[in-house]
Amino acid sequence: MTEMTAKSALDGLWLLLASEAAEAGDDARMPIMARAGNDRTYLLGFKNAATARQFMRASDLAHAEPRMVVDKNRSELLRIAQEHGAAGVLVDYDPATEQYSAATELY
Repeated sequence: MTEMTAKSALDGLWLLLASEAAEAGDDARMPIMARAGNDRTYLLGFKNAATARQFMRASDLAHAEPRMVVDKNRSELLRIAQEHGAAGVLVDYDPATEQYSAATELY
C-alpha cells in the first residue's frame, strides 16, 4: 500500500525557478516570488507552462525555467518558499494588469 500525501496548493502549478545568485550555478535554483501590497511574500504559480513562459518574457527573466510541481519536488519547493517567507501563492499573475486569477495560502 502506498502512503497518501496531503495535497498542497502548489500541486500541478508551474513555478519559475531561477538562480538565487549568479555564482550559485544551475543547482541552486529557487522559485520566483513577489511582495504584495500587504507586505506579504507570495510564490508566483501558473496553471500551465505557456502562461509561465509568457510571464518570463514580460518580466525579462531569461535565465528562469518553468517547472511543474509534482510529488517528487513539492517538499523541497515548499521548504525553500517557507524559508524565504512565502505566505501563499498568486496564480497566473499578469505584470501588465497587476491581476491574478487566485490567491491561496501556502500549505
